[in-house]
Amino acid sequence: MKKSTILISTALFMFSLFSCSPEPPGKIPSGKWNYSLKINGVTAGKAVISYMVKDGLHISTNEMYLNAGYIRNSSVQTTIEKSDFTPVKLEIHNTVEVSRTGKKQTIDKVAEFNGSVVNLKSGDYQSEIKLKQPFFLDGSYFLNELIDRKFKTGTRITAKIYEPTVEIDETILVVVEVIGREKIYVNGNESELIHIKQKVEKLKSIDMYLNNRGITEKVTIKMLNNIFELSRE
Repeated sequence: MKKSTILISTALFMFSLFSCSPEPPGKIPSGKWNYSLKINGVTAGKAVISYMVKDGLHISTNEMYLNAGYIRNSSVQTTIEKSDFTPVKLEIHNTVEVSRTGKKQTIDKVAEFNGSVVNLKSGDYQSEIKLKQPFFLDGSYFLNELIDRKFKTGTRITAKIYEPTVEIDETILVVVEVIGREKIYVNGNESELIHIKQKVEKLKSIDMYLNNRGITEKVTIKMLNNIFELSRE
C-alpha cells in the first residue's frame, strides 16, 4: 500500500492544473485542489494537490492520505523545477501509522539535482548517481508541453522521468496522450471534459478528465490489480 500511494501521488501533480478551455492559458495557473479517494469502489481517503511559482521556480506539492482499517498512510511529495523545467529537488515523505499498536514508521527520500547527477538521501542511505539519459520530474513539464500544444486531440508526449520510489539509478518512460472531449459523470453530474491518458512503463495506466477551468474533475488509475479513483470535492 505504501508504494501504491507514492506511485499515485507522483502521477497527479501536473493533471490538477491542465487547462482545456478553447483559449488555453499562456502559463500554468496556481491553486490548490481537494479530492476524495476510492479504492475498488470503497472510500479510502483524500488528496490535496497544489501548485505555485516562487522565485522563478515551479513548486508542485501533492498530499495523499489513505485509511485501511487500523492503518493510516500519508504521503507528501514536492517537486521543484527551474523555469525551463530542469529538475532542482524532489522530496517524498511517507508515514505509516498503526492505531491499534501506536507504531509509526516514516520513510523520507530527498533527491537534489545537478545536471545528470542526482544526490539521493533515503533514510540513512546517501549516494550520488549519474543518470545516462536526459530526464524530467513528474511535476510541471508535461503540463507545459500540453499548454504549448493547446491540448490538441491526438497530441502525444514521451519523456523519461526520475522516480526513486520505483528505480533509484534508472529513469522511467512516461507517455501522455490527449484523447479528446468526452461526456462523463462525476459525483452524479454529467460534464463534458477533456480526456488525457498517461502510461508509466508497465506500472500503471491513468485516465484524467479535466474541466474548462483547468481543474481535474476525475482520475482513474489502474495499477497492481486495483482501481483507484479520485473525484474533486
